[in-house]
Parts: sequence; structure tokens; C-alpha cells
Amino acid sequence: MKDKKLSTLSKSALVVGLLLSGISFTAQAQSGPSGIGACAETLDPMTGATGWMGHPCTQPRPGPSAQSHPVVGGVEDTSITQVVTPEGHFPSVDPFANPPGSNFLNTIFSNMYDFNGDEMPNTLPSTPSNPYNLHEGPVLTQAINPASPEDDLDFLIDRVEQAAVNGTGVDAHLIELGIAILEGDREIAAEYGRAYAGFPMLHFNGPNKAKKVEVICEQPGGELRDNGTPRASCEPFDKVVGGNVNVNMIYFNQHIKSDTAFVDPSLVQEVPWTITYNINILNRGMEDFSPMAVNFDRIGDNRGPFHVAMDQTYFPMLAEGTKYTIKIKQNKGKYYNIIYTWGWRLHPPRVQVLENALKTAGPDGDTLPEWEKKAFCEGGKADTNCDPVNNAGDRAFAISQIGDLSPAKRMWSTFSAMSAGSISSEDAAVALRAAFLDWTDRTQLPSGVEADLDSNLTLFYVNNTIYGSRQGLQGAGSKLGPASYKGTLNSGANDWNIRPFNYRVTLLNGDHFPHGYMNVDFGGSRGWENQFQLTDPTTMIDPNGPHTGPTEIQGRQFSISDDQIVLTGEENIFPINRGGTEEFLKPDPRNQEDPDNGAPQLGSGCFFTFGRNHLWPNAGGPWGAIVVPPVSADGIPSQHVVEIEYNYEPSTRLRMYQFDPFHHDQAIYSLH
Repeated sequence: MKDKKLSTLSKSALVVGLLLSGISFTAQAQSGPSGIGACAETLDPMTGATGWMGHPCTQPRPGPSAQSHPVVGGVEDTSITQVVTPEGHFPSVDPFANPPGSNFLNTIFSNMYDFNGDEMPNTLPSTPSNPYNLHEGPVLTQAINPASPEDDLDFLIDRVEQAAVNGTGVDAHLIELGIAILEGDREIAAEYGRAYAGFPMLHFNGPNKAKKVEVICEQPGGELRDNGTPRASCEPFDKVVGGNVNVNMIYFNQHIKSDTAFVDPSLVQEVPWTITYNINILNRGMEDFSPMAVNFDRIGDNRGPFHVAMDQTYFPMLAEGTKYTIKIKQNKGKYYNIIYTWGWRLHPPRVQVLENALKTAGPDGDTLPEWEKKAFCEGGKADTNCDPVNNAGDRAFAISQIGDLSPAKRMWSTFSAMSAGSISSEDAAVALRAAFLDWTDRTQLPSGVEADLDSNLTLFYVNNTIYGSRQGLQGAGSKLGPASYKGTLNSGANDWNIRPFNYRVTLLNGDHFPHGYMNVDFGGSRGWENQFQLTDPTTMIDPNGPHTGPTEIQGRQFSISDDQIVLTGEENIFPINRGGTEEFLKPDPRNQEDPDNGAPQLGSGCFFTFGRNHLWPNAGGPWGAIVVPPVSADGIPSQHVVEIEYNYEPSTRLRMYQFDPFHHDQAIYSLH
């Protein structure tokens, strides 16, 4: 692919790409953050507009990727997409051999500013005096039943296996309970008190996962209406001064699931707002709460391209069987792009996304919630009122859209066959256990799916999520950055330390609707900034600082040695990655004499926080949609290959981010 490498930026290609995002090129900055950091009025050569650039304003935009199909025998092979990214503007420095690399930006403790020079509220996630700068109010906790869907499905399969050994039947109620768990039946809560009730393991409920931010209204006299309680709309002559949306989540083993995939910010475009998260930590769900907000830029009055993303908090949620309620302050709604909730202690695959419900994709301009309706509503109509959660007929069709190679679908089909009496206990026991084991690990391909050995990685779209193959992406950790103190990685691109790096991924689709592919850089090309974040979990006990509190957590004794927290006579519990190699808390390798960026940083998984980073699309999206067609009628997954030449160095936190832009939610597979 080197013969196609970009030598200069193609302005015309960039304009075409950015026009897809509705961007104007006539903005002229009139005022801005003069004297703050490196912010300066600058002519952006890629858009022809004048605006404020330089940290903490907009970072220079790399330009478009060159995206094409190879020509074989005079004919384009549209089953392969070849991508060449623009050259990075930072010097070529290996960030792992010479940390933190040339793409590291010094910390500036201020809010960010957009291209117009306008301050973006609630974009400073932490300060030395307040590591939880975007928290609104205290974190509240409540005891819950810690049982997870994995626990209960395992128990039910145990009963089926025992029946197979004994030659007896299986209680019909247990069979129906298995179906109910997979479908997310809310009645589980009433009967068994499960905190996961309403969260299906079959991901068919996208049409039901959109919420609108409710508004906080100020009356003409200056008083808050309803004492500031969010409401669907304001009264005439009221002023919108804020808003809130509630999001409910569950964490267990490799899973982060949410009842919300799309948030509509249309009523809070010009005011900051909040998200109130209710996070249920189930068995094997210990994690740090780390939502990362991604912001659009503004060019004049129009929405611009990607601007900046930031970890909004790193709050340790260490007590399994606990619901944590955490309210996080947000930027103005007009900047809102995406909020990722990462699970750095077990990543991939712990990650879930809140998309902007107003965003559109595809040639018809469908909103993202409409894409879910086109996939899961009969007839594929985006304007339908189908309800897969509450209407049995709609639910049956939606489940039929999930591919039969899905481990969750295989469990559901087997329980359904047991309910109909069309399968023996012996055959059911074998099928259920095999599907269950495939379902518990998304870092390997499920049974019946073969990896493409010519690629670095094979990704399999099924059940509206992504499974990865691991091949070609394991090896010794770097001893710095995200691979620190690890032997092998669940998923990492260990060979990519310096430009250029060639990456080939084979995409397989097992679902009965199209999936897409997009690849995004988090700070490698445009820069990243570490933020002060003290996530040593002992701060949960002693607010005066790390390593000084009591030596007891939830009644169990622990000791601290070499920055590892160890339960007496037990395994290390921080973090607890039971699905793969442990990642231990370690101080970062930076210059300890630097007063802003050198203090020891303790955190989860990647061991230091990302703070803020300036992201940019590498493949797909504005450079042209990459689509993986539905599974064929005979059940053979469709295939598309993407080859990317990276011409910049990665950030040390995350080398590449790849996902389905049509059905984002849980369809994500990142590489460290």
C-alpha cells in the first residue's frame, strides 16, 4: 500500500468528507481565549476558515484518509477497502521506547475551547484539588442482589446437565426462566429480585433504547420550576437552564450493558446538562466508572468534525452487589457526539456507548435509532412503531434478525426447543454448555466461525456486537503504557510502535442486517493529555490520600506492597480480570519532577488516565461508509476486508478503536 501513501493533504477530499457532517467553511473567529495555552487565531488550511487552534483549543486536523478498492483485472474488488491515513504532524517518536512520546500534550487546567474560540463548559474533568471535578453531588450506594445473568444461566445449565445424567426431564419453569433471562423479561425482578431484570442478553431491543434529555426550567421571576426537577418541557416564557437523563447499567464479567444507547439532546443545545447513572455492580463486575465524552467542534453556527474527548471521571466501584448512583456534568448539548463507558480492568470487551440520537448515517439520512428500527422491525421501516420489548410479535421478528451463530441465540434456540419438546436433555445439555462458554468470552470467535489467518485480526458481527479472534495480536507486554506488567494481551497491536504500520482486519457478519466498520484514532495523530486522576482504590476508605487508610476492605484484610493491593492469603483483587491476564496498578513512567504531569498516577487497567485526547477518523465515516452485508441465506457469514496503513504513532493508552457506526452500543473491539 506504500505506493498510494499521501504526500500532500487533499483539500477537495477533506471538503467532501466534512460536508457529509454539515460543516460550513465561512466561519471567521472574532474573539477567543487569547493568552490561554497555545490557543491562537489560525487559518485552517484544510477548511479555509479562520478559528482558534492549539491546546486547549482545536488541535490541527490531519486531513482525510485515502480510501479505495484494489483493482484486479481492470475491475474494482469492492470486498476489500484499502486505507492510507495522512502523515502525522508530530515528530516520529516511539512512545513506548521514549515515553510519553511526541504526541503528548502538557496538562492545562482549564476548560476546552472550540474552533470559534468559545469556552466549552464542563470539559475539565479533574484538577489537583478536585479529582472528581465533573461529579455533581455525592456518589450514592445501595445494596442489590449481586447475581448476574451469567450466574443464573450457569445454574440452569447445571440443572439440564444433571437431568441428562439422571435421564429425567427438566422442570418447565426452569426452561422458561432461561428464555426469560435471554429475552430480558422484567418479571424476573418481581419473582427473584434480580438487578439485571430488563437487560436482555439477546441484543434486539435497540428500538427501545432511546431517551430524551428532560429540561430544568427557570421561571420568568428567576425561580426554578418544580424546584429544579427535570421535566419533559418548559412552560411558555420559561428559560431552559439545564437538563438530565437517567441511564441504568449492569456490569458483570466481560459485560457492560445499558438500558440506553441513544440520548436526544435537542432541548439542551445551548446549556450544560447532566447524566444520572445507576450502575449495578454484579458478581465479577468490579470496575472503575470511566465515561469518556466525545465532543464535536463548532465552525460558525454549524457542527464541526471531531474535537476533543475526555475521561469524565475514574471512580472505583469495588463492591459487588452494590448500585452506585453517580451524576456527571455534561457540556452543552450542541457539542455532544458520543459517551463511551469503558471497562479498563477488562478491556476489551467491557465497553458501551451512548450515541447522540440526532446523528444520521447512510445514504437515506436515517438517524441512529432509525437504523435500529430498520434492523429489528418487520419490513425494515425506520418510521414504524414496533416495540420488540413489549410486543411478542415484534420481539419474535427482532430475535429472528440475530444470526444463528450467536452464542446467546444458540442458548435461546436450545431452551426454546426444550420448551417445545423437540430436543432431548442430553443434546440440550451439550448445546447449552458449548454456547454458554462461547458467550462468556468475546475475545475469541465462537464455534463455527473460522479466523482469516492472512489478517492481523478477524472480527465477527453477531447479536449486534463483535467477537474478536486474538490471532497475531498477542505477545510480551511493552513494560510501559497499556501493556505494562502484562505477559500476553487479550487484544493488542503490539508491533505498532512507530509509523508506518500496516493492519489488516477481516470482517464477518452473521446477522441478518448490514453492519458497518469505522476505525478511529484516540490522540495518536492529534495529541493527548494526561489529567490528574487519583484512582487508587484505598481513597474509597481514606479521603486523605493513598496508602494511609485502614487495611480492611469490606471486612477483608489487605496489604500494599510495590503498589499492588493484595488480600491476605488471596489473589490480587485490584483489578480483578478473571477473563485474562491480570493488570496491576502501577505508577506511570513519566518524569516525576514535573509538577503537573509527573506525580504518580494510579489507575485501572492502563494504570494512568487518558485525561483529554483529540480524536480523528481513520477509516469509514466521512471518508466513505464501509459496509459488511448481511449473512447469506445458507447461514455463511458475509465478509469484507479492510487494510489500513497508519502513518502516525499511537498514543500509549489505546492504539486503535474500531466499531460499527450503524449499531454502536456494544459493537466495539479496541486494541491496545
